[in-house]
Amino acid sequence: MSTISILDCTLRDGGYITGWDFGDTTIKNMISNLVEDNLDFIECGYLNHKDYVPGSTIFKTIKQIKDFLPSDRKNTKLLAMADVTQFSPEDLTPYDGSSIDGIRVVFYKHQIKEALKLCKAIKKNGYLLFIQPMVTIDYTIQEYASLTEKLNKLAPYAVAIVDSFGYMNKNDFRKYFMILDNILAPDVYIGFHSHNNMQLAFLTAQDIFDYKTSRNLIIDGSLYGIGRGAGNLHTELITNYYNMVVKPKYNVPNILSCVGTYILPIRKTRSWGYSPYLFITALYHVHPNFACYLLEKHDLSVAEFEDYVKTIPDEMRTKCKKPYVEQLYQQFIGAEPVLANEDFDLHKIAQ
Repeated sequence: MSTISILDCTLRDGGYITGWDFGDTTIKNMISNLVEDNLDFIECGYLNHKDYVPGSTIFKTIKQIKDFLPSDRKNTKLLAMADVTQFSPEDLTPYDGSSIDGIRVVFYKHQIKEALKLCKAIKKNGYLLFIQPMVTIDYTIQEYASLTEKLNKLAPYAVAIVDSFGYMNKNDFRKYFMILDNILAPDVYIGFHSHNNMQLAFLTAQDIFDYKTSRNLIIDGSLYGIGRGAGNLHTELITNYYNMVVKPKYNVPNILSCVGTYILPIRKTRSWGYSPYLFITALYHVHPNFACYLLEKHDLSVAEFEDYVKTIPDEMRTKCKKPYVEQLYQQFIGAEPVLANEDFDLHKIAQ
């Protein structure tokens, strides 16, 4: 039977809602509370080239995270995320046990070469290596098997299946899991990161508990599901489910207290979670930011937004930046002439 661990990514994924501005006290208290609640992994924020701003969970150096971490981590491993476009191997400092334990590397399919370089540097510097190939479903079976073979040579701590756009169902997860399970070394953890565009996150997470495997598994969640767009699996739900079907482990009442203290005040002024607009982005397999960016400036009905999404070229569905979203909208309403797809550098537009 597999061992299932829970990872909370509130301070990283929730940053898409708060601009990563949580406040120093909240960051410290949330990490300490989640450690006390027996969370197995806590993602403390992003590593980024930008200058550090007090109260933010975007850190320029690994050392900056140290001051937010409790002296007693119990059995919790503390992590940060690094995007290959925003953090370089040269920015790493050697692991000394005083700051984070591991780094999660995120990248798109066209960034594999850069990702492998960063992953090797992370291992060389002594950190636990977690690998997150975004938009997993964008890989064919053959491409994913080939990537997994490359990743396995790095001896990572974990490799995750990432449902970036929130439309992978439980059969999709099982399909990619089988590839990882057959290729990765037995001691490598397999992770699962889902989004809630179609309200599939909790359903998929429950299915993971039934996998016939002896491999260690990690399921991501965030408090009250806080995260970009439709948000994530709820930490309070998945920890409670674990307590129900495996054994009592997580302090769910205290996790709910964290939700009330730190997350519900954010909810009063900022929104995330399921919406019909984000359901449409998942339905048509497009980046959720087509909804997030467009609705910031324009008031579209659900039907109008669906018609807009239908105009997105196939090669642009997983790539999204504000200028392109607005340009496409102006074309949609007939305010500007339609530009040929080759007028856009797809890799520069990708996010």
